[in-house]
Amino acid sequence: MFRYDREMYLRWSKGLRRLIGNHHQVVFLLVLLSAACMTFPSDLRAEITNRVVATVNSDIITLYELNRSIEQVTGLSASNLRLQDEGRFYQVRRAVLNNLINEKVTEEQIRKLGIKVTERDIDEAIERVKLENRVTQEELLSNMGLEGITLKEYRQRVKDEIERARLVNYEVKSKILITEADSRNYYQKNMEQFSETHKVKLARILLKTPDPADTVGITKARDLGKEILRKLEGGSDFSDMAKAYSQGPAGPEGGCLGWILFDQLDPSLKKRIKKLSPGEYTELHECLYGIQIVQLVDEIEGGIKPFEEVRDAIYSKLFRGKIEEKYADWLSKLREESFIKVVF
Repeated sequence: MFRYDREMYLRWSKGLRRLIGNHHQVVFLLVLLSAACMTFPSDLRAEITNRVVATVNSDIITLYELNRSIEQVTGLSASNLRLQDEGRFYQVRRAVLNNLINEKVTEEQIRKLGIKVTERDIDEAIERVKLENRVTQEELLSNMGLEGITLKEYRQRVKDEIERARLVNYEVKSKILITEADSRNYYQKNMEQFSETHKVKLARILLKTPDPADTVGITKARDLGKEILRKLEGGSDFSDMAKAYSQGPAGPEGGCLGWILFDQLDPSLKKRIKKLSPGEYTELHECLYGIQIVQLVDEIEGGIKPFEEVRDAIYSKLFRGKIEEKYADWLSKLREESFIKVVF
């Protein structure tokens, strides 16, 4: 197999210089070199893509790492991005490389300080995210799927964020002070951020009656529905009943329909839902697809949230903003103290 040989290349280069002036011999040698590269591209390509593009203290960044990060950021390979818009390619490449350098600098500092993040730390952070955003594990996984990331990749992101937060806290936390007055002032100036539309989280047990003329089928569905209501009134779990009997698409998931804007509900269903408290369910009633029982799982009233309800969220937001500001200053100083060499 052909492998890149630097000594051989230097001998060929010297020979090429001696042949200058003899056009035919030069052309022949260039063709020979091109043929070798075309015949055995894999090793040469590996040499090129794995070359070092930056040195950060004792660490390196390869062209492979850079191109992979460009693809993660843009969704395009570096070569395709360059073909589409060369100007944007260089702009993105500079930004991505700068970010990779920042990561290397901070990773080294994390190692120096001995900062550790456990699996339990990651689990707790994810639970906080779910709680603050009022999402279930299933909804979180669904959102990850839409973003095109796996649970493993998401957990790595969370780990990196925790490490970074601990590093920043160690370096700059003592310099950050957020007062009650700061939080109230932010609330007054940004009240529109804390307005909520009336939303309801519903679950449904659907018994289909596809043929309106099938009175026997409708009667059977009603009888089954009454039996389900008796079991619910006897203490059976709504989710279990939906899994066992519902013929709707959400049946296997316990009939959960997720969060729905209250104003988007059918008028007849609105009237029924208004009478319920979370955990309660409607009587048996007809709908477009058959006969259903609907449960109000949870509810978010519309309007502006009171300050007391959002105080912690505002504090966290202001604190993160200050951290970003202090972090940028600290990182700039850390980069000045580091050995950074970009090779392009």
